[in-house]
Amino acid sequence: MKKEQIFSVKEKIGYGAASVGDTAVYNLLIIYSLFFMTDVVKLDPLIAGNIIFAATVWNAFSVGLIGYVSDHYSLKGGKRLPYMKASILPMAITLVLFFSVIHGTGFLMVAYYMLLMAVLMTAHSTFMIPYEALGADLTMNAEERTDLRSFARFFMGIGNLVGVVFLLPAVDWFQTNGFSTEKSWQITIMAIAVIGACSQIMTCVTFKKKTHLGKDAVKGEQTQNFLAEYRDLLKLKPFLCLLLISLLISVANVFCNSSIAYFMKYNLGIAESQKAFVLGIMTVVGIVMTPVLSRLAKRYDKKRVMMICYLITGAAFLIFGLTGMNTMTSLCIYIVIFTVGTSAYWQLIYAMLYDISELDEYRNNRRREAILLSMSKIVLKLSNASATQLLALVLFWFGYDQNAEVQTGTTLMGIEWSLTLIPGILFLG
Repeated sequence: MKKEQIFSVKEKIGYGAASVGDTAVYNLLIIYSLFFMTDVVKLDPLIAGNIIFAATVWNAFSVGLIGYVSDHYSLKGGKRLPYMKASILPMAITLVLFFSVIHGTGFLMVAYYMLLMAVLMTAHSTFMIPYEALGADLTMNAEERTDLRSFARFFMGIGNLVGVVFLLPAVDWFQTNGFSTEKSWQITIMAIAVIGACSQIMTCVTFKKKTHLGKDAVKGEQTQNFLAEYRDLLKLKPFLCLLLISLLISVANVFCNSSIAYFMKYNLGIAESQKAFVLGIMTVVGIVMTPVLSRLAKRYDKKRVMMICYLITGAAFLIFGLTGMNTMTSLCIYIVIFTVGTSAYWQLIYAMLYDISELDEYRNNRRREAILLSMSKIVLKLSNASATQLLALVLFWFGYDQNAEVQTGTTLMGIEWSLTLIPGILFLG
């Protein structure tokens, strides 16, 4: 007997579309924010690392508040869509402003980039948390939730294409046509911001007629204060296990994503078109992995599938770190393996968190999808902050000079270790 489909393909596409903007902004922050501040703005790597650390710590706090507010305060249109709609324009504007070069005193520049990054991250989280909670609100069917996240994962691949692959060749094109480096970055980021905002608007329009998205409180549910909500969730052992996984993989992800721009520029010295090709492989493999992981997750235990992908990725990274990665071919192989590990995380972690929301309701008689997702994001943000700071310290320790066209052998080794050995250990952890 054919299984009844809860969502039409149009609705699944509409849900997944917002992941284009979500992923583009997230990857710009993870992959290019440190690189932009050191190599375009010419800030010292330690100063740039401190800016990202401070803004991300602030964001970890704001994420917790956003989840609590989204679960407890319904506005006209429900608990999810109003917050999503309100964040789209501020996110687009602050994205452009952050990736703009300003000139002034050291204090002014630090204050500017720290403030803009904090506001950008807050706007991004104000969209992201309700959006991800929406996936749990729309259906309690585990397979349909996995399907929704599979569509979201597909559009995450498009977001990678827009925010990662498209960026450097576009900047290079504008430069070759007479624009300065600073203006080239700004124009390119403006285009990405518009594309991302349109994708997020598409999701809001798709579900605009469902005016009460966000599950009602369960019968007998009592209101709890901010800290009590999070304290109860930490008593769920499966949730703690997922938080630990998120911590390790998030740190590994930051090291890989943030150091790859340095590796391609200094270790390999490849052209912008080659960089786009390498990052394009990441996008294509991510899209191909979407149906593969979806099928495996339905046939086997999601946790087992995820852990196997991590083991493959971690072991391969250690081999690369010990044997060296000095050619374009080896970098392409590295990108394929890296995408296997990250695809498993981004596609399966949310489906597993949705399952825990049902466990929470069963044990604690609570409906708090956004709070649960916020808790995972707090761990994600704090690990991102710590990882970026650690990477900045690694660059500093190994003698990175943001004003030099060629780095020393010691610096190149530090960059390569940041791409291979350090994340490899974390994936295996």
